[in-house]
Amino acid sequence: MTAPLLTAKDAIELSDGRRLSFSVTGPTDGVPILYLHGAIGSPPQSDPALEHAIARWRIRYLMVDRPGFGGSDPLSRRRVADFAGDVEQLADALGLGSFSVLGVSAGAPYALGCGAAMPDRVASVAAVSTIPPGFSPRSSTRTAPHYRLALMTLRGRPGAIRATVDPTLTLARRRPAALRRLFALGAYGGDRDLLKTTEAREIAARRFLAATARGSWPMIQDFLVCCSNWGFELGQIAPQVHLWHGMKDPVIPIRHADAVRRELADVRPRFIEAGHFLLRDRISEILRPLAMAIPRHEAPRTAEGLAA
Repeated sequence: MTAPLLTAKDAIELSDGRRLSFSVTGPTDGVPILYLHGAIGSPPQSDPALEHAIARWRIRYLMVDRPGFGGSDPLSRRRVADFAGDVEQLADALGLGSFSVLGVSAGAPYALGCGAAMPDRVASVAAVSTIPPGFSPRSSTRTAPHYRLALMTLRGRPGAIRATVDPTLTLARRRPAALRRLFALGAYGGDRDLLKTTEAREIAARRFLAATARGSWPMIQDFLVCCSNWGFELGQIAPQVHLWHGMKDPVIPIRHADAVRRELADVRPRFIEAGHFLLRDRISEILRPLAMAIPRHEAPRTAEGLAA
């Protein structure tokens, strides 16, 4: 089993008493980039491409768990915009001045929300394979059929999905090999190539099991939040947004990303020949402008007792 990409794991107590957990790697004086995970959470894993990018651009890479994921306490009746307040408190606790934010898939709306809420602190944003505002699987007719059906059911009957999925998680933990095969069979189009190796399927399965340690509800709730009113408008985002999207994305078709592009004030779109899971193959290209956007003289001041 490969070693995790991790130098410290910690949590802070937020102003409302909740815990917000995060993992961090990279040099303590590196430029800070906050990573906001997709639908299945962000348990750190060994990733040579990411490790190379962190070393090359001297990045302090902080992986933040949203409510209900990892060690972060759940929060009911939340909006996408609410998470920016959690991130701001984390940045204060870690002594961060300016920083960049990378969000992938279901995490991308939260990265955009940070850009809208903290224009004086967020240097730049990368939104990768983003869910668009008000996403409706029913009306997204170009979403691959099996993804579309699953997402429609998830949005329309979340309680039934939870009741079905949670009992199967115990079986999945007993038979991880079956879960790995399921990930391979469920991949679609260009994304299938990304799961063709045993290592890639192992990483996907481990991330899924870690993300569902408290059951399926954090993932379900997170999707419902992303499909609801975000609490901010795309036009409010002042920092530059690097918008990455695969033209063969079977989950969120490219037309949705193009609609997002038209609403952003300062955007650098990168629409490429790829599927939904393009982050790993493009991580160095994605991280470079985020790191370059942060003045080097604003190196973070690590707070005592946190991620030291």
